Amino acid sequence: MRQRDCILDTNVYGELLTERNSVEIIEKIREDKSINIYGLDLIEKELKETPIEVRYQNRLLKEAVLSIYKEIINEQIPLFPLAKYLASEYYIEFDRLRNSGKYHKSLSQKIKKYKEADLKVDFQIIAIASLKSIDIVVSTDQRTILSQIAEDTYNKINSINKLRTPKLVRYSDFIRRYTNEQ
Repeated sequence: MRQRDCILDTNVYGELLTERNSVEIIEKIREDKSINIYGLDLIEKELKETPIEVRYQNRLLKEAVLSIYKEIINEQIPLFPLAKYLASEYYIEFDRLRNSGKYHKSLSQKIKKYKEADLKVDFQIIAIASLKSIDIVVSTDQRTILSQIAEDTYNKINSINKLRTPKLVRYSDFIRRYTNEQ
């Protein structure tokens, strides 16, 4: 079986921490030879921005999520200029699509108000994944990374640039592989 390359969105590390058998699950992920998990410096930066005073089960949340991150990633990819550019192209297309007839009426007011800064990190994650031919991006974020409008955005811009959009996987589907809920 071919090893698949994977990026876990920032929110996934907090989700892993709250799993009932989190230690076992993290160990299973770490030992899974069928996936190669890449970290991104921009995800590590977001994890480091976790407020220092927030605690989870008598442990600092910031330390806990950073520990999980460092334990399960195989390699870290830095944000590079071409990924920043591609992410900005995603935003231009996203803005065009959300104002089109297909999406304008169905989108929530919150999504209609998103500015480029609100979507920058999510779009940069997908841009890096697309440029590095990463197979899978896992997220819990239904409003941005996993939304249909976002997927249409990635597919359109990536098609123009002859890039393959990574498979977008919900955290709940990803984690099922490591729990007894299969």
